[in-house]
Amino acid sequence: MPAGRRRVAVPDREVPFLNTSFARLFPVAAIAAVLAACAAPTSPSADWTTWEDGYAEYAALAAAEGEVGLAATVEPQRYILSQNGALRGVDRAAARRGDTLRVYLPDAGFAVVETRDPGAYARFANVIVPDRVVNWRLPTERVAIDPDAANPPNSGDDDAFFDRQWGHDAVNAPEAWATGIRGQDVVVAVLDGGFSVNHPDIASSIVGSMDFTGEGLEYGPNSEDPVGIFSHGMHVAGTIAAADNGLGTIGVAPEAKLLLLKVLLNYGSGSFEGVIEGIIYAADHGADIANMSLGADIPQGLGRDAAGVAALRVAMQRALNYGTWKGTLYIAAAGNDARDFDADQSTVVFPAQLAKVIGVSATGPAGWGADPSTSLDELAIYSNYGRSGIDVSAPGGDYRLLVTDPALASSPCTVAGVTRPCYVWDFVFSLGSDFGGNWYYWSVGTSMAAPHAAGIAALILSEHGGSGSMTPAQLERALEERAADLGQPGKDPVHGDGAVRSGY
Repeated sequence: MPAGRRRVAVPDREVPFLNTSFARLFPVAAIAAVLAACAAPTSPSADWTTWEDGYAEYAALAAAEGEVGLAATVEPQRYILSQNGALRGVDRAAARRGDTLRVYLPDAGFAVVETRDPGAYARFANVIVPDRVVNWRLPTERVAIDPDAANPPNSGDDDAFFDRQWGHDAVNAPEAWATGIRGQDVVVAVLDGGFSVNHPDIASSIVGSMDFTGEGLEYGPNSEDPVGIFSHGMHVAGTIAAADNGLGTIGVAPEAKLLLLKVLLNYGSGSFEGVIEGIIYAADHGADIANMSLGADIPQGLGRDAAGVAALRVAMQRALNYGTWKGTLYIAAAGNDARDFDADQSTVVFPAQLAKVIGVSATGPAGWGADPSTSLDELAIYSNYGRSGIDVSAPGGDYRLLVTDPALASSPCTVAGVTRPCYVWDFVFSLGSDFGGNWYYWSVGTSMAAPHAAGIAALILSEHGGSGSMTPAQLERALEERAADLGQPGKDPVHGDGAVRSGY
């Protein structure tokens, strides 16, 4: 276990957290009052401590709510401690008090403690907030299959399912591969639910993994997926870096390596503790890029618990600032409420709309199975959009054909010798679990768009020399410069700075 990192096995309590695969995002439940008093930062000089973290807004809300501290409780509760700089002395304080220190990452200014008296930690951290959970739902539209079976749909590739992956055509991944750019010497972290580390399409790509839920890394049957094959995390990981090994599918960056971080339970919930720790862990363990196909739609402004919500935002932003400073580029799904971020600013999607994160909207075709020449870059019917939240767009799949042309949607379409209802071919095809077999399935959502963007970022970084050859800011700029400027000139509400492309 690396120095400065400590985890204590304590079972998670059931609290209602969010998934961006064709799901409505729900606001965080009521959050208790937060301590506004704080100690001065004690970190050594470092760029990340000077970056905006939202603390001033939080402090103003706390003052408006008249907070004077966090009351002691009869039973221990879990609290997030955050400081804009090094967080020293919490381990000794917890030991003296007999509290449970669940997580301690002092260099990143982050800790989680179970205590009856959160105010006792006010001299260490200037944000103390009860941990909360939001729900990450799996896709509503999913189609599973048995393993049967140039650019799709007629590539002739020996990976049997590659001809179903129209998203690779949209982002010009095969053109980059043809020049030898395949994601070499790049590590991509995947923050998600459970994984199947022995699935033959990604087993050789995995360089590390960690479970932050206490459930165990492996995906399996759960209340949202009784059959245990629709692994959201596997679908995402496979889109990024499934190996070009003559089996199944191919990732956008098939020679990139994967760091699999389970921050959500198999049925789709996870704590702020787990997500924030995953953000920090990715950076501390060498991830060049971190994909977060997850999101919580968090209410903003004045009102009950506004300071608590703002405190959680500060804690997550500080983790993102730290991770970016360490060298990780964060990419996140923008959410699936078909919401205009510019018109409706009552909520913010965490983490996609936070600073130091590339927010990704979803695009897709309508009737690709019937006509492979159809546009692949139309905004998906469910995708959020708006200049204030979208940085780039990427293939996430669409189901609009079910709405605009039900007859065609239900008609049989055949691609590479396989026949399915036409609407299915507009979904994104990728891995499922290895529970009872090596599974693959179709899905739609901004959860599917983000990994296409992460895969292209991995190709760009690989082209420049791999890990450490570009800063996150340089990599973000290159991703946006290579993107196709579709829609309105410049940054537009649908594609942001453009639809992601490999540049080939």
